[in-house]
Amino acid sequence: MATVSTEVGPQSSTEWIVTSSPLFSILGTENKSTDAIKSYRSPKTSLRGLVVKTDEPICSLHILLSTESNGGGNGSRWHHPDDGLPHTLEHLVFLGSQTHPHKGILDKLANRCMADGTNAWTATDHTAYTLSTAGSEGAINLMPIFADHVLFPTLTDSGFVTEIHHINGKGENKGVVYCEMQGRENGEGSLVDRAAMDLLYPPASNGETSGYSAETGGKMSNLRTLTVDKVRRYHEEYYTPDNTILILTGNVESADFFKALDEVEALILKRQQPSMKVEDRSGPRVGRPWTNSLVPPMIVENKVGVYPPYKPNEEWKAQPLSISFPSEDESRGTISLAWRGPPYSTRATWNHLTLLWDYLTESAASPLQLAFVENDDPLCADIGPASDVFTEGYHQLWFQEVDVESMEEIVPLFYDEISKQINGDFDLARMSTVIRRYRRRLLEGSERRPTRAIIDGICRNFMYGPRAGEQSTGGSVISPQDEMAALHSDVDVLPLLDEAEGKLEDASYWQGLMKEFILDR
Repeated sequence: MATVSTEVGPQSSTEWIVTSSPLFSILGTENKSTDAIKSYRSPKTSLRGLVVKTDEPICSLHILLSTESNGGGNGSRWHHPDDGLPHTLEHLVFLGSQTHPHKGILDKLANRCMADGTNAWTATDHTAYTLSTAGSEGAINLMPIFADHVLFPTLTDSGFVTEIHHINGKGENKGVVYCEMQGRENGEGSLVDRAAMDLLYPPASNGETSGYSAETGGKMSNLRTLTVDKVRRYHEEYYTPDNTILILTGNVESADFFKALDEVEALILKRQQPSMKVEDRSGPRVGRPWTNSLVPPMIVENKVGVYPPYKPNEEWKAQPLSISFPSEDESRGTISLAWRGPPYSTRATWNHLTLLWDYLTESAASPLQLAFVENDDPLCADIGPASDVFTEGYHQLWFQEVDVESMEEIVPLFYDEISKQINGDFDLARMSTVIRRYRRRLLEGSERRPTRAIIDGICRNFMYGPRAGEQSTGGSVISPQDEMAALHSDVDVLPLLDEAEGKLEDASYWQGLMKEFILDR
């Protein structure tokens, strides 16, 4: 049961709202503390902090921001979705902060704190900066310095030219980010995936684009024309305290974390200027990223690459979208099938879809592996699912190393195999094995590295979960206890697995999932 209290920061004098709760059930029942998890929120800046006490010797810091690349809010369209602003900004953050304006300071300090350096990643819907240290002291000492780099970077002209894009003396396009994307943009997987995202998340009828189809790493043509002023504006709009959470996990004392978090708050209050207020920005970000953005519907009619719902014994009139890519072997290619998934809030459905894809593809005895790979006349070398949980996410199936002459056989055979599973071939005993194996992997991972088992759920909750003070769909105001309960729901998968095991008496539930999210989409 979550409890709510307040705590005054020693440096900022902010009266923080603190929500405490027991540990996530996925991490075991040994820790009986009622405040193993503490969530902090500043009423002044809306900065958030989360500390999770685990028994692992490695302490991990994640600074997470929800980043959306949709061309600009409110129809301003001041940048292109494929400019790669989230990715370029991730690189420039490490070049120095206003307090420590030199490149490499973070890594030098991290090494002195028994860390293996700093790192970061840019995903479709968020950017995360990470640090792992042996023990908590190093991570806590570095947290204010790391946050200073993230929230108050230098973003110099020279840093942009060196790190993002420039033309060298030989007339060649160079830059760390540019060369990184050059090695990936025209790859087979990247080209196919970009085409799939464009079909799944097309522009709206009014021209507004969805950030879910954006190339957040940046396309080379866009990077060549990108300016540092756009990066600065993107930082001003998205790298704000209300869009930032600092997460610390490991064998750590919450009092030590709170002291460092309040130091970050004091730094923000010291440097915050009236011109930085959301309402004073040109083309401002309005509200939370993603949750305040509409997801346009898919274009189904007469759209190359989009298939209508599957109907047996009816000829499909749709055409697949073909993508050419450079390759030494022209005899083989890749096929990707993708569908819009359920909304973020339907956690059980997402979990059960994951189990269903494991049932269909996980081992050599899986139905789709038997049909396409493990037979005397295989059509491809491997099959693998993928998915992302967005406001309205997607699930995807990849067919690797497909013979070009056999490509036309893949889609009809796939739907025939799914239809067989729906019409009576579904193996409940095998699904039971899949669930048990999934649970075992989950518990093993949470025992080896608890942080890795919980961080995805925490990230998802920060981006899409309910926030205290917001209005729920039913009209009531969300409380801090409601927010903490949603966090537990996003992280704790075990109750969803229990629910899945309760569906093993009748195959109709699993067959219904396949029909709803594969055949009828």
